[in-house]
Order: sequence, then structure tokens, then C-alpha cells
Amino acid sequence: MKKHSLGTLMLFVSISLFAQEVPDSINMVTNGSFEEFEGRLKRLGSIKMATGWDSPTEVPADLFSGTISGSDASAPRNELGEQGALTGENYAGILHWSYMGRQPRSYIQTKFKKMLTKGQKYCVRYYTSLADMSKYASSEHGVYISRMMVRKNDESSLTYDVQVPTLRTKIYDDPYSWQGVCGVYEAKGDEQYLVIGNMAANEATNTEKIKRPKGLSGAQLMHAYYYIDDVAVFPIRLMSECTCKQLDEAESEFIYSRKGRLNPSLPPGEQVDQMVFYFKRFQRGIDQAMDATLTALVTLLKENEEIKVRLVGHTDVIEADRVRMRPDLTELARERAMSLKDALMEEGIAGDRITTAGVGAESPADPEESEVALSKNRRVEIELE
Repeated sequence: MKKHSLGTLMLFVSISLFAQEVPDSINMVTNGSFEEFEGRLKRLGSIKMATGWDSPTEVPADLFSGTISGSDASAPRNELGEQGALTGENYAGILHWSYMGRQPRSYIQTKFKKMLTKGQKYCVRYYTSLADMSKYASSEHGVYISRMMVRKNDESSLTYDVQVPTLRTKIYDDPYSWQGVCGVYEAKGDEQYLVIGNMAANEATNTEKIKRPKGLSGAQLMHAYYYIDDVAVFPIRLMSECTCKQLDEAESEFIYSRKGRLNPSLPPGEQVDQMVFYFKRFQRGIDQAMDATLTALVTLLKENEEIKVRLVGHTDVIEADRVRMRPDLTELARERAMSLKDALMEEGIAGDRITTAGVGAESPADPEESEVALSKNRRVEIELE
């Protein structure tokens, strides 16, 4: 069987425990970002292909991968929505809640690398994102830690007492970004397994209806489905060392995910003009999450050789402010535009059809100060010449 391993870390991944990436040497979870899997991923329900992972009930959870395309299980676009992985190219997915319990829930389970140490405090953490086609968002996100493997030979929901986090009333309603779920667990000394999913009764789970993201078509599904990435359990000394904060003002790993596909009925020039490439904070090169957009742009430019473009790079205000301490960021906006030009030329697009410019943070796409708003501003826009 073919084994997929994406061991190379992205240049801008922080190794701080306050970011989502936890050094493998201290993470008790094997393959917490689901980057390693065996076999040919073709369909939903394939979580067993991910090294170290399984489902504890007869309802198999899902594995999504950016290494495949045009499949229900592909990433970033798949049957349930569109979301780029938080780390690497892969993530898992579980059905967390359904209207009147009409669909069985799914869960993911893994065995720790070794038994937890008695009396040791551990930070237990994962990241989740609501799938676009979900009509509902729900609470009761958490982790059950067990000394024995959980196995239920039917499709009924699990009903264990979840230990992390202690308060699970928050409704995770964001389909655009990854939100952290975390808490501190003091080990008894015999724990070996971890299960993620909703173990509360349907009536005990708080829910709210969600509007379909703009640009998506089709009927929303009567459930709350969540993507899962970056599962970690690591030892800590202080409670403050365990944080769910994902988006640090200094080094945001969040890349904005623009919903919806281009309308193929539009003239080619209009399709090109609507394309936008987004970046993580301080990132210069084109992110893997933009591969599908890059492919679409290359195709349009090759099929329409009369089109010439101007690539305009932008930064967010935090990047612009950081130039005072980091002079290497002075030309970040222009460098982003140049990186897209280089990528297009590598695909055979003539350089004389492309001009570039950088305007910094002078023209924000969103004037708000939230991380989602700022992520919209780290971009390269395409203008027709």
C-alpha cells in the first residue's frame, strides 16, 4: 500500500505551544494532523486509513485530503463544504449532531503513544471548523480520555462523561476558520485512549441555525458537521500553558477561505478579475490552500491568450506596523504579487502578460479588526490590463 507522509513543516509554522503546532517529541497523539495515511482515499468514511486513528462505533468518521481532487473526501473542497487544512493538507470530519437525532453521530479515536503519567497535568487540544453545508452549529465539543479502547458494535451515540473541557456550552459556529477546543486534564496514570465527539443527549446539546455562506449553492444539511485538525495532548506545569488561542496577533496561521466557485458562465476576463489569492501572516509564497485557485487561473490564461493582468499585493495592518521592527517586511505586498507572477510563469504564462504592484495596507478589503477581517486583507488581487 502507498503511504502518504507530509513531514515537511511550512516555513511559517510556529513551534510555540501557544500556536497550533506542538512538537512531536512531546505530543502524546500519533499523527494528530492526519497527514499520514495508507491506501487510496476515494470516499467518505475512511478515517481508518489515517495512521493511528479509528472510529469507536459502527459509524465511520471521515478523512479529507488535499492530495486528491474531485472526490467527496478531497480538500479543501468536498461534499460537505470548503476548508483548507490548519496544518498540512489533511483533516478528519465527524457528524456532531443531527436534527431530532435522525442521523447517527460519528467519532474519532486514537491510542496515546504511551500511558499517561499519574499526577501529570496535560493540555488536551484540537481545532474544529463547522462544515459549510451544515444548517446547524452545536455545543458539547469535547474529549473523552479512557484507560480502555472504546468499542460499540452499533450506530448509537456514545454517552461517556467527557473530561475536557469542563464547560462545553460554547456553540462553534464559524465555517471560515479553525477554532480551538482545549482544557487541562490531570492523569490518573492508566489512560491510553482519546475519543473526540459529542457524547451528550440531543436535547442537552445547544444548537443554532446557520445561514449558508455566500457563494454556495444547494440545500443545507439538517445537521452540525465539523472538520477536526491538529489534535494534541502534551504535558504542562502551569494551567496557563494550555490555551485554545489559535490566532496570535504576531503570527497568524489563519488563511482566509473564500467560499463558492467562480461562475463558469461569466466571460473569461470577468472570471480572472474576480480571483483573489490569500496569505497567512508574513507569508510571501503561494500557500497550498490556493492551489485550486492557481490551477483555475492558469487554465483561463492559457485558453485566453489576449488577457493581460496586473497583480496587486496587499498586507494587513499588523504586518504593516511590524515593518518598524522587521525591515525585511517592507516589500511584503509586492513580494506576494511577484510570487504569484513567478508561479504563473512556471506554468508557462508569458511574463510580458503580467505586471505587479504592492500597495501595503492602504486599501483593506475589510476595515474591521477581527482576525477574519485581517485575513481578508492579506491578499493579491487580479486586475485586467
